[in-house]
Amino acid sequence: MRKLFIISLVLLFSFFALALFLSPTLAKNDKDSENEEQIIPEQDGTYDVPGHPEMKVRVFVHKARPEPAPLPLLTCGLSDPESNAVVDPLAYHLPTDKAWTYQLNPSSDPSSVRSNLSIFAADAFSRWTSASGNKVSFIKGSDTLTSRKALDGKNIIAWGRISGSALGITYMWYYPSTGLMAETDTIMNTKFVWSWTPYNKNNLCAVANTYDAQDILTHELGHWMGLNDEYATDYADNTMFGYGSKSEVKKDTLTDGDISGINKIY
Repeated sequence: MRKLFIISLVLLFSFFALALFLSPTLAKNDKDSENEEQIIPEQDGTYDVPGHPEMKVRVFVHKARPEPAPLPLLTCGLSDPESNAVVDPLAYHLPTDKAWTYQLNPSSDPSSVRSNLSIFAADAFSRWTSASGNKVSFIKGSDTLTSRKALDGKNIIAWGRISGSALGITYMWYYPSTGLMAETDTIMNTKFVWSWTPYNKNNLCAVANTYDAQDILTHELGHWMGLNDEYATDYADNTMFGYGSKSEVKKDTLTDGDISGINKIY
């Protein structure tokens, strides 16, 4: 009996010793995650990537149009506007020697767009594929449960919690030495009311007082392709205009200026 008691004490001591050994490690991992979130904030800019000195990450924040609105809201019955203002390319872009696999997170989406996510996402990607002369192609991968940015080998599109008033944020990890992207994530803001209206070039209607999911997503994918935001009024009808508006669907399609920007890259 005494021998059994001693063995039990040894096992109990070993368990507590192991717990004390692991707890600093777990705390360190949590702290590393917090540090990474702070180093790559939800703000426009280019940042270092923790643990990857060979990489940078570019953050694009898509803003809601300021109030009072500098431009009139789009109304039903208008034809799709055109723009010849050429969008500026970035210094990095997607590779052309392989298809870019993207993953959707339907479980994170608002119920108002969830059932149509794969449809309008595919259409948005096809616009950019065509603009590149099919030099860039996209493949839909399996659905994901991830709803936060992370350098994890996934190129995701999801809805999530975003601080501030951004409609969506796109993160692009890239190699400055080659100018090629390594990974892309787009997170749309759950704070806003979203809808989806199938595109009709002769009747640009959307649900009133909502943001059209395809309209905003098509803009975000322009960053994936390697295009910058444009804020000058000459670009107000471009897909890559830096502000998003309620009841707008004109960004579902690309203007000549958006396509000319892509042609500079590919």
